[in-house]
Amino acid sequence: MKLAVVGPDDVLDKAKELGVDVTLSKDQLEALSKNPKEAKKFAKSVDYVLAVPQMMAEVGRYLGRYLGPLGKSPNVLPPNANLETMIDRFSRTAKFRLRQNPVIHARVATRDMDDDDIAENIEVVLRDIENRLEQGAQNIKHVHVKTTMGPAVEIGGAEA
Repeated sequence: MKLAVVGPDDVLDKAKELGVDVTLSKDQLEALSKNPKEAKKFAKSVDYVLAVPQMMAEVGRYLGRYLGPLGKSPNVLPPNANLETMIDRFSRTAKFRLRQNPVIHARVATRDMDDDDIAENIEVVLRDIENRLEQGAQNIKHVHVKTTMGPAVEIGGAEA
């Protein structure tokens, strides 16, 4: 997950130390909003935007029209919360949305991961989905794994 943190310099410095991809100050936020093409690119590139409470109004005013349609409303970064735990929580979060087609696509690995780690990630995602469904695993018909440009391989489901 790619995170962006919006806040004062002290919060941004700590976020950079913790490995956050994008950090924005108030001035950078204003400059970004003046270039709609860059603002759209920014909105598409980040998964979550964390902002301190004082900056929420500015994030909404400057980036709301770009983040809103993508369903990426900014999240509040509480002033007394531990920044490291918040960043860790959001970087481990995955979003699933089912609209009209009951198919879930989820990225579970990167190219440099071990096979055991990939299998563990797949199991975690499947267990979470099963726990959220009324009939659990019986609602899952097929499970496929594929690389970005490779063929899909069926690994399980209710019929397998």
